[in-house]
Amino acid sequence: MLSIPWTAANGWGKPQIHPYRPLQLDPSSSVLHYCQTVFEGLKAYRDEKGKVTLFRPDMNMKRMVRSAARIALPTFDGDAFLELIKRLVKMDAHWIPQVPGYSLYIRPTLIGNQAALGVGPPNAALLFVICSPVGPYYKNGFKPVKLLATTKYVRAVPGGTGSYKLGANYAPCLVPQTEAAAEGYDQNLWLLGEEHYLTEVGTMNLFVALKKEDGGM
Repeated sequence: MLSIPWTAANGWGKPQIHPYRPLQLDPSSSVLHYCQTVFEGLKAYRDEKGKVTLFRPDMNMKRMVRSAARIALPTFDGDAFLELIKRLVKMDAHWIPQVPGYSLYIRPTLIGNQAALGVGPPNAALLFVICSPVGPYYKNGFKPVKLLATTKYVRAVPGGTGSYKLGANYAPCLVPQTEAAAEGYDQNLWLLGEEHYLTEVGTMNLFVALKKEDGGM
């Protein structure tokens, strides 16, 4: 894994790649009380020739920086951080499955770990990356999923934080997800307002293709 500490007094510390290990957090750490955490999810794939590639990692870095700024966590140079991630992936390349559809999941995470209670920007933070081999997300594999379009709950609203990848956005979705599963659905299709605007699906991007009366798209 990769770890980079930060303090308000000294800025970003020296990056370190080291074996996977537990984090040591003070019980009053801000991440535990005020959910000051952002993360990203990207994958490293191995093609038929054995070459390792990442899909749009620069976009993940841009969103992560925006997300950090939104909740008063320290921002960072996304390009420099990406180079460190590539170095980590190169070292862990032997963990990338060679089975089609499988990959190495990469989870960059930034947490506030100020050791004091108090609502405000933290004076300490930790940026780290962990990796894990993964396969299909759903138990039915790489097949179409069933979505429950719902207005009972709201995932994102104008002026809110739905467009940022914050840890705080996910816990409130667990009950709606469980209810959808109880009705035989894989996930929720989140709607907004009386117009039922499509906002997103719980665990994936949403694209819509409209078919015209003449058969065109």
